[in-house]
Amino acid sequence: MDALDLLRTVRRRWALAAVLAVGLAALLTSVAFLVPQQYRANASMLVLRAHSGEDRNPFAAVDPAQGQAAILLLKVVNTPPMRQRMAAQGATAELEISNEGSGTVAADSPFITVVATGQNPESVRATVDIAMRELRTELKRRQDEMRVPPEGQLSLTVIVGPETITTTRSEQLRALAISGGIGLVLLLAIVVMVDRAQQRRARVPFALARKQEEAEPEPVDPEPSVQLEAERSAAARAAVARVTRNAPTSIDRETDALGIRYQRPQDRASR
Repeated sequence: MDALDLLRTVRRRWALAAVLAVGLAALLTSVAFLVPQQYRANASMLVLRAHSGEDRNPFAAVDPAQGQAAILLLKVVNTPPMRQRMAAQGATAELEISNEGSGTVAADSPFITVVATGQNPESVRATVDIAMRELRTELKRRQDEMRVPPEGQLSLTVIVGPETITTTRSEQLRALAISGGIGLVLLLAIVVMVDRAQQRRARVPFALARKQEEAEPEPVDPEPSVQLEAERSAAARAAVARVTRNAPTSIDRETDALGIRYQRPQDRASR
């Protein structure tokens, strides 16, 4: 069945399609109310080189070590133990940390983007703050383990803080898209099944009538019927009875009542 046949079927069963469409609209409305809107907080950080008063501006040049440090931090904070530790501190929102802002990791980008998504503003802001604190702590701990002097250590500075909380309806739209797609498929399937069942039911009387019209007449038995045979047998017995009543007891003539010629015993003996 192509799209044109499907359209014809829906047009033929428009009443059923309309009722199902109303039910689907009610379902989508319920999904929109049941799935709450979400809140999102973003923060951006930059890995910087240490500098003194005579050093050049840290924002004027990018060292490859800055990008390597950012990748190191991303690998550490995205491990399950680190996520569990942040969740124990109150990071209950969904957390996404990358150095490109879209969930990807670049090889030489010194930026780190922290995105938290949750059902209330307080949880998303707290999650971003905890993630930023853990990033600073992890970078400091790694450099201290390598005994890097304080004047040569890298640091994290905040470019954009999590003060601005935005609302997002991505979960609602995803739920509506999934529910609408499944509902539309079910709607079309029900309409097609009902249409085929009605057509099949309507074809049954016509098929029976046509079969009766095309049926061959019953063959005639070439042999005589049982009743006719019985009548003939009865007539023969009645004729024999009549002849028997009219015939003499002994045969002394050459023919009997039926004209059949007989031989006398004397003639038969003489021969």
